[in-house]
Amino acid sequence: MNSFGRIFRVSIFGESHGESVGINIDGCPAGLHLSAEDLLPDLERRKGGKGKGTTPRQEADYPFFKSGVFNGKTTGFPITILFENNNTRSEDYQKQRSFPRPGHADFTAHEKFGGHEDFRGGGHFSARLTTGLVAAGVIAKKLLQQISITATLTEVGGIKDVEQGLQKAIDAKDSVGGLVECVVKGLPIGLGEPYFDSLESTLAHMMFAIPAVKGIEFGSGFAAATMFGTEHNDVIENITGKTTTNHAGGIVGGISNGNDLVFRLAIKPTSSTPKVQHSLNWETGMMEDFSIKGRHDLCVALRAPVIVEACTAIVLVDNMMLENRIPRVLPTGFNQETIYHITSAESWEIAKEKGFYESSSLVDEGFIHCSTADQVKDTLQRFFLGQTNLVKLVIEPSKLQHPLKYEIAPSLNIAFPHVYGVINLEAVTQVLPITTYE
Repeated sequence: MNSFGRIFRVSIFGESHGESVGINIDGCPAGLHLSAEDLLPDLERRKGGKGKGTTPRQEADYPFFKSGVFNGKTTGFPITILFENNNTRSEDYQKQRSFPRPGHADFTAHEKFGGHEDFRGGGHFSARLTTGLVAAGVIAKKLLQQISITATLTEVGGIKDVEQGLQKAIDAKDSVGGLVECVVKGLPIGLGEPYFDSLESTLAHMMFAIPAVKGIEFGSGFAAATMFGTEHNDVIENITGKTTTNHAGGIVGGISNGNDLVFRLAIKPTSSTPKVQHSLNWETGMMEDFSIKGRHDLCVALRAPVIVEACTAIVLVDNMMLENRIPRVLPTGFNQETIYHITSAESWEIAKEKGFYESSSLVDEGFIHCSTADQVKDTLQRFFLGQTNLVKLVIEPSKLQHPLKYEIAPSLNIAFPHVYGVINLEAVTQVLPITTYE
Protein backbone atom coordinates (compact mmCIF):
# COMPACT_ATOMS: atom_id res chain seq x y z
CA MET A 1 0.00 0.00 0.00
CA ASN A 2 1.41 3.43 0.95
CA SER A 3 3.62 2.37 3.88
CA PHE A 4 7.03 0.73 4.08
CA GLY A 5 9.21 -0.55 6.92
CA ARG A 6 8.94 -2.81 9.94
CA ILE A 7 10.28 -0.64 12.78
CA PHE A 8 11.30 2.58 11.01
CA ARG A 9 8.07 2.87 9.02
CA VAL A 10 7.19 5.57 6.49
CA SER A 11 3.75 6.36 5.05
CA ILE A 12 3.35 8.82 2.16
CA PHE A 13 0.22 10.78 1.32
CA GLY A 14 -1.11 13.54 -0.93
CA GLU A 15 -1.44 14.28 -4.63
CA SER A 16 0.61 16.38 -7.02
CA HIS A 17 -2.01 19.14 -7.35
CA GLY A 18 -3.75 18.64 -4.01
CA GLU A 19 -3.34 20.99 -1.08
CA SER A 20 -0.16 19.27 0.08
CA VAL A 21 1.98 16.15 -0.01
CA GLY A 22 3.68 14.68 3.01
CA ILE A 23 5.01 11.81 5.01
CA ASN A 24 4.49 10.16 8.37
CA ILE A 25 7.50 8.49 9.98
CA ASP A 26 6.79 6.03 12.78
CA GLY A 27 9.45 4.31 14.87
CA CYS A 28 12.05 7.09 14.76
CA PRO A 29 14.11 6.93 17.95
CA ALA A 30 13.62 9.63 20.56
CA GLY A 31 16.30 12.23 21.18
CA LEU A 32 17.51 13.00 17.64
CA HIS A 33 18.23 16.68 17.03
CA LEU A 34 15.97 17.70 14.15
CA SER A 35 14.92 20.96 12.50
CA ALA A 36 13.49 22.07 9.18
CA GLU A 37 16.92 23.43 8.24
CA ASP A 38 18.39 19.91 8.44
CA LEU A 39 16.14 18.85 5.55
CA LEU A 40 16.67 21.79 3.21
CA PRO A 41 19.96 20.80 1.46
CA ASP A 42 18.61 17.45 0.21
CA LEU A 43 15.21 18.94 -0.60
CA GLU A 44 17.01 21.53 -2.71
CA ARG A 45 18.77 18.75 -4.63
CA ARG A 46 15.39 17.18 -5.46
CA LYS A 47 13.75 20.37 -6.74
CA GLY A 48 12.78 21.02 -10.32
CA GLY A 49 13.36 24.26 -12.19
CA LYS A 50 17.00 24.35 -11.18
CA GLY A 51 18.82 23.21 -14.25
CA LYS A 52 18.83 22.02 -17.82
CA GLY A 53 16.49 19.09 -18.42
CA THR A 54 14.31 19.43 -15.29
CA THR A 55 10.69 20.52 -15.00
CA PRO A 56 10.09 24.30 -14.84
CA ARG A 57 7.65 23.74 -11.95
CA GLN A 58 9.11 25.22 -8.76
CA GLU A 59 7.78 24.71 -5.25
CA ALA A 60 9.21 26.12 -2.04
CA ASP A 61 9.37 22.62 -0.54
CA TYR A 62 9.64 23.98 2.99
CA PRO A 63 8.94 21.21 5.52
CA PHE A 64 6.19 21.89 8.07
CA PHE A 65 6.55 19.62 11.11
CA LYS A 66 3.12 18.78 12.51
CA SER A 67 4.08 16.19 15.14
CA GLY A 68 6.92 14.16 16.60
CA VAL A 69 9.41 16.97 17.34
CA PHE A 70 9.57 18.92 20.62
CA ASN A 71 12.27 21.29 21.83
CA GLY A 72 14.32 20.52 18.73
CA LYS A 73 14.42 16.76 19.29
CA THR A 74 12.37 13.79 18.14
CA THR A 75 9.92 12.52 20.75
CA GLY A 76 9.78 8.87 19.70
CA PHE A 77 6.23 9.30 18.44
CA PRO A 78 5.20 9.57 14.75
CA ILE A 79 6.72 12.50 12.85
CA THR A 80 4.38 14.14 10.33
CA ILE A 81 5.82 16.52 7.72
CA LEU A 82 3.79 18.50 5.18
CA PHE A 83 4.85 20.24 1.95
CA GLU A 84 2.46 22.71 0.37
CA ASN A 85 1.60 22.59 -3.34
CA ASN A 86 1.33 26.18 -4.57
CA ASN A 87 2.67 26.21 -8.14
CA THR A 88 0.09 24.06 -9.93
CA ARG A 89 -1.47 24.34 -13.40
CA SER A 90 -4.24 21.77 -13.31
CA GLU A 91 -5.89 23.07 -16.50
CA ASP A 92 -3.04 21.51 -18.52
CA TYR A 93 -4.25 18.08 -17.44
CA GLN A 94 -7.98 18.75 -17.90
CA LYS A 95 -7.41 19.72 -21.53
CA GLN A 96 -5.69 16.42 -22.36
CA ARG A 97 -7.92 14.18 -20.24
CA SER A 98 -9.29 12.51 -23.38
CA PHE A 99 -5.98 10.70 -23.84
CA PRO A 100 -4.67 8.33 -21.16
CA ARG A 101 -0.99 9.18 -21.51
CA PRO A 102 1.18 6.26 -22.71
CA GLY A 103 3.72 5.25 -20.08
CA HIS A 104 1.74 6.97 -17.29
CA ALA A 105 -0.63 5.43 -14.76
CA ASP A 106 -3.64 7.30 -16.23
CA PHE A 107 -5.25 4.20 -17.75
CA THR A 108 -4.40 1.66 -15.03
CA ALA A 109 -5.38 4.04 -12.20
CA HIS A 110 -8.68 4.83 -13.93
CA GLU A 111 -9.47 1.13 -14.21
CA LYS A 112 -8.35 0.26 -10.68
CA PHE A 113 -10.07 3.15 -8.89
CA GLY A 114 -13.14 3.48 -11.08
CA GLY A 115 -12.33 6.96 -12.33
CA HIS A 116 -12.28 8.50 -8.83
CA GLU A 117 -8.52 9.13 -8.83
CA ASP A 118 -7.08 12.64 -8.85
CA PHE A 119 -5.44 12.74 -12.28
CA ARG A 120 -4.05 16.30 -12.06
CA GLY A 121 -0.29 16.26 -12.38
CA GLY A 122 -0.30 12.49 -12.10
CA GLY A 123 -2.05 12.66 -8.72
CA HIS A 124 -0.75 10.14 -6.19
CA PHE A 125 1.51 8.60 -8.86
CA SER A 126 3.53 11.78 -9.30
CA ALA A 127 7.21 12.05 -8.38
CA ARG A 128 6.05 15.06 -6.34
CA LEU A 129 5.41 12.57 -3.52
CA THR A 130 9.13 11.76 -3.34
CA THR A 131 9.51 15.06 -1.47
CA GLY A 132 8.38 13.24 1.66
CA LEU A 133 10.72 10.33 0.98
CA VAL A 134 13.67 12.73 0.74
CA ALA A 135 12.66 14.27 4.08
CA ALA A 136 12.48 10.85 5.73
CA GLY A 137 15.81 10.01 4.13
CA VAL A 138 17.50 12.97 5.81
CA ILE A 139 16.30 11.72 9.18
CA ALA A 140 17.50 8.22 8.33
CA LYS A 141 20.92 9.54 7.25
CA LYS A 142 21.29 11.33 10.60
CA LEU A 143 20.56 8.04 12.38
CA LEU A 144 23.13 6.17 10.28
CA GLN A 145 25.92 8.46 11.52
CA GLN A 146 29.20 7.48 9.82
CA ILE A 147 27.60 5.27 7.16
CA SER A 148 27.84 7.21 3.90
CA ILE A 149 25.40 6.90 0.99
CA THR A 150 26.28 8.41 -2.38
CA ALA A 151 24.15 8.09 -5.52
CA THR A 152 25.48 9.35 -8.85
CA LEU A 153 23.97 9.79 -12.30
CA THR A 154 26.37 7.83 -14.50
CA GLU A 155 24.59 7.85 -17.85
CA VAL A 156 21.88 9.82 -19.70
CA GLY A 157 20.23 8.52 -22.85
CA GLY A 158 22.88 5.81 -23.17
CA ILE A 159 25.71 8.37 -23.05
CA LYS A 160 28.12 8.71 -20.13
CA ASP A 161 28.53 12.44 -20.68
CA VAL A 162 25.41 13.92 -19.08
CA GLU A 163 25.42 17.11 -21.14
CA GLN A 164 25.69 15.15 -24.40
CA GLY A 165 22.88 12.88 -23.29
CA LEU A 166 20.62 15.84 -22.59
CA GLN A 167 21.50 17.43 -25.91
CA LYS A 168 20.49 14.18 -27.58
CA ALA A 169 17.00 14.58 -26.09
CA ILE A 170 16.79 18.28 -27.00
CA ASP A 171 17.77 17.56 -30.60
CA ALA A 172 15.17 14.78 -30.82
CA LYS A 173 12.52 16.90 -29.04
CA ASP A 174 11.95 13.86 -26.84
CA SER A 175 12.73 12.61 -23.32
CA VAL A 176 15.51 10.25 -22.21
CA GLY A 177 16.28 7.96 -19.29
CA GLY A 178 19.44 7.31 -17.34
CA LEU A 179 21.46 5.10 -15.00
CA VAL A 180 22.07 5.86 -11.32
CA GLU A 181 24.72 4.09 -9.23
CA CYS A 182 24.51 4.03 -5.44
CA VAL A 183 27.46 3.20 -3.15
CA VAL A 184 27.15 2.73 0.62
CA LYS A 185 30.31 2.70 2.75
CA GLY A 186 30.66 1.71 6.39
CA LEU A 187 27.89 -0.89 6.65
CA PRO A 188 28.26 -3.52 9.38
CA ILE A 189 28.12 -7.24 8.64
CA GLY A 190 24.77 -8.92 9.25
CA LEU A 191 22.00 -6.69 7.86
CA GLY A 192 19.22 -8.57 6.05
CA GLU A 193 16.65 -11.22 6.98
CA PRO A 194 16.63 -14.09 4.43
CA TYR A 195 14.60 -15.48 2.75
CA PHE A 196 11.98 -12.89 1.93
CA ASP A 197 13.45 -9.86 3.71
CA SER A 198 17.01 -10.21 2.44
CA LEU A 199 18.84 -6.90 2.11
CA GLU A 200 18.54 -7.05 -1.70
CA SER A 201 14.81 -7.78 -1.39
CA THR A 202 14.01 -4.82 0.84
CA LEU A 203 16.21 -2.44 -1.15
CA ALA A 204 14.66 -3.54 -4.44
CA HIS A 205 11.16 -3.25 -2.95
CA MET A 206 11.83 0.34 -1.93
CA MET A 207 13.63 1.33 -5.13
CA PHE A 208 10.71 0.26 -7.30
CA ALA A 209 8.53 2.68 -5.33
CA ILE A 210 10.50 5.50 -6.95
CA PRO A 211 8.59 6.58 -10.08
CA ALA A 212 10.35 5.66 -13.36
CA VAL A 213 12.66 2.97 -11.89
CA LYS A 214 12.53 -0.05 -14.21
CA GLY A 215 15.50 -2.17 -13.18
CA ILE A 216 18.07 -2.83 -10.46
CA GLU A 217 21.31 -4.80 -10.25
CA PHE A 218 23.72 -5.42 -7.37
CA GLY A 219 27.47 -5.66 -7.82
CA SER A 220 28.25 -7.19 -11.21
CA GLY A 221 24.52 -7.67 -11.68
CA PHE A 222 23.48 -9.15 -15.03
CA ALA A 223 27.11 -9.38 -16.13
CA ALA A 224 27.48 -12.21 -13.57
CA ALA A 225 25.59 -14.46 -15.99
CA THR A 226 28.56 -14.33 -18.39
CA MET A 227 31.29 -15.00 -15.78
CA PHE A 228 32.92 -18.18 -14.45
CA GLY A 229 32.32 -18.97 -10.79
CA THR A 230 35.98 -18.48 -9.90
CA GLU A 231 35.86 -15.10 -11.62
CA HIS A 232 32.69 -13.93 -9.86
CA ASN A 233 33.58 -15.22 -6.38
CA ASP A 234 34.92 -12.51 -4.08
CA VAL A 235 37.98 -13.91 -2.29
CA ILE A 236 38.00 -13.07 1.45
CA GLU A 237 41.27 -11.40 2.48
CA ASN A 238 41.01 -11.40 6.28
CA ILE A 239 38.87 -11.99 9.35
CA THR A 240 37.06 -8.65 8.90
CA GLY A 241 35.45 -10.05 5.75
CA LYS A 242 37.22 -7.67 3.35
CA THR A 243 37.25 -9.08 -0.17
CA THR A 244 39.67 -8.55 -3.06
CA THR A 245 36.79 -7.88 -5.49
CA ASN A 246 33.18 -6.88 -5.00
CA HIS A 247 31.15 -8.68 -7.63
CA ALA A 248 28.50 -9.43 -4.98
CA GLY A 249 27.99 -5.72 -4.34
CA GLY A 250 28.42 -6.07 -0.58
CA ILE A 251 25.61 -8.61 -0.07
CA VAL A 252 26.01 -12.40 0.15
CA GLY A 253 23.14 -14.72 1.00
CA GLY A 254 20.91 -11.69 1.38
CA ILE A 255 23.13 -10.37 4.22
CA SER A 256 25.55 -7.43 4.18
CA ASN A 257 29.17 -8.64 4.28
CA GLY A 258 30.91 -5.44 5.44
CA ASN A 259 32.19 -4.40 2.01
CA ASP A 260 30.77 -1.49 0.03
CA LEU A 261 27.12 -1.94 -0.92
CA VAL A 262 26.88 -1.20 -4.65
CA PHE A 263 23.79 -1.22 -6.87
CA ARG A 264 22.59 0.45 -10.05
CA LEU A 265 19.15 1.57 -11.19
CA ALA A 266 17.71 1.95 -14.68
CA ILE A 267 15.48 5.03 -14.92
CA LYS A 268 13.08 5.09 -17.88
CA PRO A 269 12.57 8.17 -20.09
CA THR A 270 10.00 10.66 -18.82
CA SER A 271 6.65 9.47 -20.16
CA SER A 272 5.44 13.03 -20.78
CA THR A 273 7.09 14.11 -24.01
CA PRO A 274 6.14 16.97 -26.36
CA LYS A 275 6.56 14.73 -29.37
CA VAL A 276 3.34 13.75 -31.20
CA GLN A 277 2.10 10.24 -30.34
CA HIS A 278 -0.66 8.09 -31.81
CA SER A 279 -2.71 6.51 -29.03
CA LEU A 280 -6.20 5.87 -27.64
CA ASN A 281 -8.72 8.66 -27.16
CA TRP A 282 -11.05 7.02 -24.64
CA GLU A 283 -13.86 9.45 -25.42
CA THR A 284 -14.02 8.48 -29.10
CA GLY A 285 -12.63 4.96 -28.70
CA MET A 286 -10.26 5.64 -31.59
CA MET A 287 -6.48 5.99 -31.86
CA GLU A 288 -5.58 9.59 -32.65
CA ASP A 289 -2.57 11.91 -32.78
CA PHE A 290 -1.91 14.02 -29.69
CA SER A 291 0.96 15.66 -27.80
CA ILE A 292 1.38 16.22 -24.08
CA LYS A 293 1.35 19.81 -22.85
CA GLY A 294 2.55 21.07 -19.48
CA ARG A 295 5.76 21.27 -17.46
CA HIS A 296 7.78 18.07 -17.36
CA ASP A 297 11.30 16.76 -16.89
CA LEU A 298 13.29 16.15 -20.03
CA CYS A 299 15.17 13.51 -18.03
CA VAL A 300 13.69 12.54 -14.68
CA ALA A 301 16.91 10.69 -13.82
CA LEU A 302 18.59 14.08 -13.22
CA ARG A 303 16.71 14.45 -9.94
CA ALA A 304 16.86 10.77 -8.96
CA PRO A 305 20.19 10.51 -7.03
CA VAL A 306 19.02 12.25 -3.84
CA ILE A 307 15.78 10.22 -3.89
CA VAL A 308 17.78 7.00 -4.27
CA GLU A 309 19.99 8.00 -1.33
CA ALA A 310 16.92 8.73 0.79
CA CYS A 311 15.20 5.44 0.01
CA THR A 312 18.44 3.54 0.67
CA ALA A 313 18.84 5.25 4.05
CA ILE A 314 15.26 4.39 5.03
CA VAL A 315 15.83 0.70 4.25
CA LEU A 316 19.16 0.59 6.08
CA VAL A 317 17.86 2.28 9.25
CA ASP A 318 14.97 -0.18 9.39
CA ASN A 319 17.46 -3.06 9.10
CA MET A 320 19.79 -1.50 11.68
CA MET A 321 16.95 -1.15 14.17
CA LEU A 322 15.91 -4.76 13.58
CA GLU A 323 19.47 -5.72 14.57
CA ASN A 324 19.23 -3.48 17.65
CA ARG A 325 22.16 -1.43 16.35
CA ILE A 326 20.25 1.83 16.82
CA PRO A 327 18.55 2.27 20.23
CA ARG A 328 14.95 3.48 20.55
CA VAL A 329 16.14 6.27 22.85
CA LEU A 330 19.34 7.91 21.61
CA PRO A 331 22.15 8.52 24.11
CA THR A 332 23.15 12.09 24.84
CA GLY A 333 26.26 12.00 22.67
CA PHE A 334 24.51 10.65 19.60
CA ASN A 335 23.94 14.18 18.33
CA GLN A 336 27.68 14.90 18.15
CA GLU A 337 28.01 16.04 21.75
CA THR A 338 31.42 15.80 23.40
CA ILE A 339 32.66 12.28 24.18
CA TYR A 340 35.33 11.06 26.62
CA HIS A 341 38.03 8.41 26.86
CA ILE A 342 39.78 7.31 30.05
CA THR A 343 43.41 6.24 29.84
CA SER A 344 46.69 6.45 31.76
CA ALA A 345 48.81 9.58 31.80
CA GLU A 346 51.66 7.48 30.42
CA SER A 347 49.59 6.38 27.41
CA TRP A 348 48.73 10.00 26.70
CA GLU A 349 52.40 11.00 26.76
CA ILE A 350 53.15 8.22 24.24
CA ALA A 351 50.28 9.50 22.07
CA LYS A 352 51.77 12.99 22.01
CA GLU A 353 55.08 11.56 20.79
CA LYS A 354 53.37 9.50 18.06
CA GLY A 355 51.04 12.27 16.99
CA PHE A 356 47.90 10.19 17.59
CA TYR A 357 46.24 8.11 20.32
CA GLU A 358 45.51 4.39 20.05
CA SER A 359 44.49 1.70 22.54
CA SER A 360 44.73 -2.10 22.69
CA SER A 361 41.02 -2.41 21.89
CA LEU A 362 41.71 -0.94 18.45
CA VAL A 363 43.76 -4.05 17.64
CA ASP A 364 41.52 -6.54 19.47
CA GLU A 365 38.09 -5.17 18.53
CA GLY A 366 38.69 -2.68 15.73
CA PHE A 367 37.65 0.42 17.68
CA ILE A 368 38.47 2.59 20.71
CA HIS A 369 35.93 2.55 23.55
CA CYS A 370 34.65 5.98 24.60
CA SER A 371 31.90 7.30 26.88
CA THR A 372 29.29 10.03 26.97
CA ALA A 373 29.23 12.46 29.89
CA ASP A 374 26.58 10.30 31.60
CA GLN A 375 28.65 7.14 31.12
CA VAL A 376 32.03 8.30 32.46
CA LYS A 377 31.31 7.53 36.12
CA ASP A 378 30.13 3.99 35.37
CA THR A 379 33.13 3.41 33.06
CA LEU A 380 35.51 4.39 35.86
CA GLN A 381 33.75 2.10 38.33
CA ARG A 382 33.74 -0.92 36.02
CA PHE A 383 37.20 -0.69 34.46
CA PHE A 384 39.48 1.64 36.48
CA LEU A 385 38.64 1.02 40.13
CA GLY A 386 41.72 1.61 42.29
CA GLN A 387 43.93 2.72 39.40
CA THR A 388 46.08 5.83 39.74
CA ASN A 389 47.48 8.50 37.47
CA LEU A 390 44.56 8.48 35.00
CA VAL A 391 43.52 11.18 32.54
CA LYS A 392 40.20 11.91 30.85
CA LEU A 393 40.46 12.87 27.18
CA VAL A 394 37.77 15.34 26.14
CA ILE A 395 37.03 14.65 22.45
CA GLU A 396 35.22 16.83 19.89
CA PRO A 397 33.47 14.42 17.48
CA SER A 398 33.42 16.85 14.55
CA LYS A 399 37.24 16.92 14.56
CA LEU A 400 37.74 13.15 14.47
CA GLN A 401 39.40 11.81 11.33
CA HIS A 402 37.94 8.33 11.75
CA PRO A 403 34.31 7.16 12.01
CA LEU A 404 32.44 7.52 15.29
CA LYS A 405 29.58 5.08 15.84
CA TYR A 406 27.20 4.53 18.73
CA GLU A 407 26.75 0.81 19.28
CA ILE A 408 24.82 -1.13 21.87
CA ALA A 409 26.71 -3.19 24.44
CA PRO A 410 24.53 -6.35 24.59
CA SER A 411 25.22 -7.04 28.28
CA LEU A 412 24.06 -3.54 29.28
CA ASN A 413 21.66 -2.66 26.44
CA ILE A 414 23.29 0.80 26.34
CA ALA A 415 24.78 2.51 23.29
CA PHE A 416 28.42 3.56 23.72
CA PRO A 417 30.51 5.73 21.35
CA HIS A 418 33.21 3.81 19.47
CA VAL A 419 35.93 5.44 17.37
CA TYR A 420 36.92 3.20 14.44
CA GLY A 421 40.55 4.22 14.13
CA VAL A 422 43.19 6.18 15.98
CA ILE A 423 42.18 9.43 17.68
CA ASN A 424 43.95 12.37 16.08
CA LEU A 425 45.31 14.85 18.64
CA GLU A 426 43.37 17.77 17.09
CA ALA A 427 40.13 16.11 18.24
CA VAL A 428 41.28 16.09 21.89
CA THR A 429 40.26 19.51 23.23
CA GLN A 430 41.23 18.89 26.88
CA VAL A 431 43.14 16.40 29.01
CA LEU A 432 41.86 16.33 32.59
CA PRO A 433 43.79 14.50 35.33
CA ILE A 434 42.06 11.85 37.46
CA THR A 435 44.43 11.15 40.35
CA THR A 436 42.79 8.03 41.79
CA TYR A 437 39.34 6.55 41.37
CA GLU A 438 37.92 4.67 44.34
